[in-house]
Amino acid sequence: MNISQADIKKKKLFSCFMTWNLQLIIEFHNEQRRLMEVQVSYINEEISYCNDQHKIKELIIKKEFYINTFDSMLRTNTFLMMYSYLEEFLYHVRKWFAKNQDIKYSGSLERFKEVVRNILNVDLGKDREWNLLLDYEKVRDCLLHANGRVSIARKKDDLEDLIKNSHGYLRNKNDRIELSGEYLNSVSDTIDGLIKRVEKIAMVDT
Repeated sequence: MNISQADIKKKKLFSCFMTWNLQLIIEFHNEQRRLMEVQVSYINEEISYCNDQHKIKELIIKKEFYINTFDSMLRTNTFLMMYSYLEEFLYHVRKWFAKNQDIKYSGSLERFKEVVRNILNVDLGKDREWNLLLDYEKVRDCLLHANGRVSIARKKDDLEDLIKNSHGYLRNKNDRIELSGEYLNSVSDTIDGLIKRVEKIAMVDT
């Protein structure tokens, strides 16, 4: 099968942009966290010069919001952005590298299973990265469809097992699933690894 140099170039550019777009999400998270730390530092400075006890209490509450609530919500939103990006990536993988491959029209990652399996030529049931992606899907579903509440998640038992075996990367805090920075790093590394695998094999196939 002859593939034009223009098509090869487009596929290479696609892979580069996919990596770049993932990095933008990470940079967004890091910049927001930096701004949060600046704000906390500013509040600490205010507290150190303040003599009004009522004002000090207000500043402490404000600082706790940034340290706890804001930081937790930022991790959650960053995770959801990365997961949405993953779905977009898989959609474009099918478009660029397997446009003749039928997909199941469902709301889960399983609809892309045959596309990924055929491109990578592996048993996805035994593939570590693919199974991690399915785990991320359970976390995503809990956040979106149960507002992060573990007890009413659709796959409650699976979710509890994920939290238990996450080495502290996931936590059940007051019945809400909580994501750590280490968990975000794991998600980013897994998605980036999948991008590089698809890119490597797709380039060989061309």
